[in-house]
Amino acid sequence: MKKTILILLVFALCAPLAFGEKINWETIVRQTTEKNPSIKSAELRLENAKQSYNRSLSGFMPSISLSGSASQSERDKNFSRSYSYGLNANLSIFSGFETYNEVKQKSAELKAAQADYDRIISDIAYETATQYINLMWAYETVELSKHIKERRTENKDMIQLKYNSGNVDVGSLRRVEADVELSSYDLKKAQRYIETASAALLKAIGRSDEITLETDEKILIADRSLSTPDYAGIITKTPEYMIAQLDIDIYKAQSSKAKGQWWPEVSISGGVSRYDNEWAPNKQGWDAGLSLSYPLFTGGTRYADVQIAANLLKIADQNLKNTTNALRARAISYFNSLTDSFENITTREHYLSASQLQAEISQRKYVNGLSTYQDWYSIENDYISSQKTLLDAKKAAALEKAAWHNFKGDGFIDPGK
Repeated sequence: MKKTILILLVFALCAPLAFGEKINWETIVRQTTEKNPSIKSAELRLENAKQSYNRSLSGFMPSISLSGSASQSERDKNFSRSYSYGLNANLSIFSGFETYNEVKQKSAELKAAQADYDRIISDIAYETATQYINLMWAYETVELSKHIKERRTENKDMIQLKYNSGNVDVGSLRRVEADVELSSYDLKKAQRYIETASAALLKAIGRSDEITLETDEKILIADRSLSTPDYAGIITKTPEYMIAQLDIDIYKAQSSKAKGQWWPEVSISGGVSRYDNEWAPNKQGWDAGLSLSYPLFTGGTRYADVQIAANLLKIADQNLKNTTNALRARAISYFNSLTDSFENITTREHYLSASQLQAEISQRKYVNGLSTYQDWYSIENDYISSQKTLLDAKKAAALEKAAWHNFKGDGFIDPGK
């Protein structure tokens, strides 16, 4: 008895354990925002852009520093010590508008970083939605495959009876038997794909768990109302357009900074100090000054910098035009594909309804000897095929809808609705 218990215990420990976790779209969104490494990296890059902008503001502030010194020396047998400490400040009054344009540039760069962050979030949301659509489709395919297998089995039993009574040949019987085997294979394939889809979704979320995700949510695509969008308005709200537009602002600021090199630089400075040859020093001192500088010759660098900045601005302007044209073409393509997919679902729903009714009529006629085997078999296959086609059409539409939202730069949108 003890030996049997030990064997069972060893078998239980060695056997692979299957874990499942029930999820829905709300759970996926929460976990993705918490765990996805790409989102964490994007947040840090955005934070760096914010800090760079804050750093540029320091140009309007004075530079304040503390100083102190202690020294001793001996000359001609005369020994001396000196101590001092003080507070110094320096402020740039005018630097050819460099500080102002630096702030403008960093402000535009911060906005561009925000647009880039929005694009990353949208891409991650699209990847997650795509993999969740695949998982929902996988579970619905398993459910449909079970239904088809049951129907194929019932058909085989019906043909078996007709074969036993001599009403069909052996070839017809073998054909429906093969259909049962094929439906069994399709079911096993669909069940295996659940594991594949689950692993892909876990990766999109940012998890590395060795589990199988489960869901009872379905691809519905209930809202199929569409109207021709304002393409121009949609384009200007995409992250790609905003980044291209902000590039112009960035290079405008760079161009102004380059031109500012032709202006003089003016700054003021001042400080207070205490000094003496003994510690603690008690003699007081102060200083204040105004400085002006202007480089007469820099080897042609100022002229080159101005030309380079001007060319970069022209390139950014051309890039904006090219981006606008490309986005318009993509917008039309994505919207038309989405429209096609919605209309395809409606068409397939009508087709499934008709093929189901035809299959019911055909089966009654065949059972009563009013229809041939070939007529019944053809209509039966058409009905089963139409069920698969409708499910695939819903999946395709959900993917097109996710792609449309991703193009616009949207975040997490429920892909099943």
